Order: sequence, then structure tokens, then C-alpha cells
Amino acid sequence: MEKELPDFNLNGTNLIQMIWQRRMVFILIGAVAFAVSLVVSFLITPQFKSTAVLIPAASTQAAKDVFVASRAKGLTVFGDDEEVEHLIQVLSSERLRRHIIIEFNLFEHYGINPDEKFAWHKVNGAYNSNISFRPSRYRSVMIEVYDNDPLMAAKLANAIVVTADSLTREAKRLVAQKALDVLEYHYQQTLSEAYMIDDSLSFVMSKGVLDLPYQAKEVTRVYAEALANNSTSVTSRIEKYMDELAAHGARFTRFFNDVQYKSLQLKDMQENLHILRAEAEGIIPSQFVIDWAYPADKKAKPKKMIIVMAATLSALFFSLFLFVLIDFFRKSINPPRVAQE
Repeated sequence: MEKELPDFNLNGTNLIQMIWQRRMVFILIGAVAFAVSLVVSFLITPQFKSTAVLIPAASTQAAKDVFVASRAKGLTVFGDDEEVEHLIQVLSSERLRRHIIIEFNLFEHYGINPDEKFAWHKVNGAYNSNISFRPSRYRSVMIEVYDNDPLMAAKLANAIVVTADSLTREAKRLVAQKALDVLEYHYQQTLSEAYMIDDSLSFVMSKGVLDLPYQAKEVTRVYAEALANNSTSVTSRIEKYMDELAAHGARFTRFFNDVQYKSLQLKDMQENLHILRAEAEGIIPSQFVIDWAYPADKKAKPKKMIIVMAATLSALFFSLFLFVLIDFFRKSINPPRVAQE
């Protein structure tokens, strides 16, 4: 009677049997991987991490809110998600990156020859791999810098904070200066109009119209009394006075209302001028520094134990996978023979 030899079948039992049959090989591979990864972990240059935490200020939008008197509240209020995104954009800008690279001579620090081909591409890659920015769930922005020198890491993080604030304030200063020029022009124009209205109102008041509502009320009362007393002379004088009020009353009312409106308008403009002058001077911080970066006294990476464990387990799993493939191809090339009992 004939029967077929068992074909390749991968299940838990066969897998355990295969591992047990090759246990010495797996032990040797694990030991070699452990030793090699341990040596490599000691050869990796330690990296220290410094972190700075920022909260952006609320945007004042000088050019848009020139004529809004309450816009000063934005100077001392924490920013929202939109301001966080703007701050990250500034931190990620090419202008800031190049400024930091040149200021700290990161070509030499990262061992890159500035005259070689693709030097800026290489230093930008090193910069991006060691410096990162990310928002937190508390609407703040974290600047994380890794470096083999803890003092250098702190200096880089703090320099990025200062440079980002400087770039933001410069951008706002340019906008505020243009808005200030426009507002000062309109302020002078409005002031000239207010002077002209004041002169017109003074002329009307010189005609005897000083307080139209009160005068009209009193004249009406006296006129009614004169009519009741049949005083023709008094009535005639009052009618003449009433004609004067009627002739200049409309102009008095219009000029008086214009003076009040222009006064309120000038007051709002004066408040905005004070704010815009401060912004145009570039003295208003664009962010709140919650934590400045400090030199770390303990390395952040590499984590030697994690490297050793990951390398050892990876070597064992790869070896197991390789042995499974070997057994599979061996039995596929040499199909099962038919045996006779």
C-alpha cells in the first residue's frame, strides 16, 4: 500500500517544532544581534533636547481694524488656533531657517562644507531632522531642538524664539506703518472739516441762536403770554425774534449735530493713532514665552535599551521568517514522494 509524505504545513505546532529544532541557531542569532546592537548604541552620539513653549498673541490686524476703537484688546490676549498656525508658519519659514543657519554657522556645526554641491540642501536636512515645531492641545507651540551639545540646543531654541518674534513684529510694523500713514491723512482731513464746522456754528451762534430747543420753548411761552395780554408791541418784537430763529435754526441744528459726530470720530481716530504708533515702532511682542529653553543635564536619545531590544527582536523575527521561507521553498522544489509500506 502507498501513502504520501506530509506536505508543507505551517501551524502553531510545526512552528514550535521548527524553533525548537533550530534553538541553538536562534540563540546564536539573538546573542550576536544583542551584542552588535549594544556596541552600536554606545557608538551613537548622544543627543540632548531643549524645549521652548510659546503662546501667540491675538492678531490685531492693524490695516483692517484701523477705525475700530476696541482693537487694542488684541495686544494682551492669547491667540486662537489661527494665530497658532500663523506662528508655526513663521517658525517654518525659509527666512528664519537661513537666519539661524548663518548666525550659528550650522554648516560647520553639522560638518557640512558650504562650498560643496547641494550644501544648503544637506544643512536644511540636518536642520529639519534636529529642529521641529508642533502645536500642543493647549493652543501653544513647542520648539524642540536636539543637539549633541546641550548648551547649543538651548541657544538654538531661544534664538528661534527671538527671531520668530522679530520677524512677526517686523511684518506687523510694516502693515501698521502703512495703516498709520493712511489714518493720519484722514485724521488731518477730518480735523480740517471739524474746524470748518466749528466756524460755521460760531457764525450761526453770533446771530443769537445759542440753544435752539431751549430758546424755542421760552419764546413760545412768552409769545403765548403776550397774546393773552394783547400786548401788540411785545408780540411784534417776539415775532421778529422768532423769524431770526427760524432763519438760522436749521443751520444751527445741522452744524451742532455735525460737531458732535466729528468729535466722536476724532476721538476714535486718536485712540487708533496711539495704538498704531506703538505697533509701527515694533515694540509690541507678538508672542508670550511660557518656557525658555534650558540646557538639558540628561541625554534624550539614543535610548540604548530600546535600540538593543528592537534590534534583537527584529533579528529573531527575521530569522524565523527566513527559516519558514527556506522550509517552504525546499518542500516546493522537492514535492512529497509516494512511499510504499
